Amino acid sequence: MKHFVFLLGQACLVLVLLAFSSCQSSSSEAAKTQGQTAAAPPPPLTVQVAQPVVRTVVRTGRGQGALFAKESIILSNKQEGYVQQVYVDFGDKVKKGQLLAEMEREELALEVEVQESALKQAEANFIRAQAEYTRAQELAAENLIPEQRLDTNEADYKVMEARVRTAEKILALARKRLRDTRIVSPVNGFVQERFINPGEYKQDASPLLELVVVNPLKLRSPVPERFAAVAETGMPLRVEVEALPGQMFEGVLTRMAARVDHKTRSLLIEAEIPNPDGKLRPGYFAHITGVLGEEDALFIPRTGLARFAGVERIFVVEDNIVTSREVTSGMEDGDWIEIAKGLVEGETVAVSALNRLADGMTVQTQEVVGSVGSLGLKDSTDS
Repeated sequence: MKHFVFLLGQACLVLVLLAFSSCQSSSSEAAKTQGQTAAAPPPPLTVQVAQPVVRTVVRTGRGQGALFAKESIILSNKQEGYVQQVYVDFGDKVKKGQLLAEMEREELALEVEVQESALKQAEANFIRAQAEYTRAQELAAENLIPEQRLDTNEADYKVMEARVRTAEKILALARKRLRDTRIVSPVNGFVQERFINPGEYKQDASPLLELVVVNPLKLRSPVPERFAAVAETGMPLRVEVEALPGQMFEGVLTRMAARVDHKTRSLLIEAEIPNPDGKLRPGYFAHITGVLGEEDALFIPRTGLARFAGVERIFVVEDNIVTSREVTSGMEDGDWIEIAKGLVEGETVAVSALNRLADGMTVQTQEVVGSVGSLGLKDSTDS
């Protein structure tokens, strides 16, 4: 019996040892698994990437200027006298050749009549002298009069002819002075100022009316020195004015100053802006856009550009390795933005999760499929 109890005790001890060994083995395996799990690196971050798209854009420069009348004309009287009648007033539209005002003309009209009579008398004397000279030539041919008489008749004839020519010129001057009493518009335009009233006495060369030509208009604007090299006559311009929001007017650069202003470092330009319907007016402040030319540019999705504290940055991905790069952006259009400096065609740029990227990071890439489409882009550089 004692022997049986001893064997039973041995068996229990063996069972306990086996159970303890099994527990130790399980704990060791669990610890090993946990260690392996802790040592495994996290999976790489997945980011969307895209390559820059090349598009042709129109480069423009912007500035400000003012509109001026194409012509500003002060009409004056050629002779002193009283103002007889004024037919137009401030703001009136006038046509070339239209009668605008008249000076007193009665005395000049009488002078014309006097000179017309003088001309008729000179012509009558000329006809008489011409007839006498012709008759003298016939008599001289028959030796019926002395040579001296023929010479006298010839001289009288030439004197009378000269008097007719003189009378014609005097009459022409009188008629011109009479015509000069009529103040006629030399252009198509508008009356800007009226300086006269009927009954006023005006010395010669007194200002009577100011006319302005508003089609086309002149536009003047200072252009920064950096644009002077690309500005040239014939360059197309677009003009906007605050008085007509949303409306665009086309023009052409026609003149440039010979030198750059040393104080402002700018070049004064002048453009011609057609204004057939008269919507634009002299004095309007104008916003100008000048077309500088076309060139190819690189565009990326807007989400691929990071901005912080005035610094612009992109993340270039090569062989799944991220490298940050400082760049300069350009024009924007919808979901796309130009990278003017710092990017080369064919490089791959991250366009998602930029706030989680850093230099040297390994990532998994997912390419974005798409294109810029029809951009119709216009670049603008403020001047």
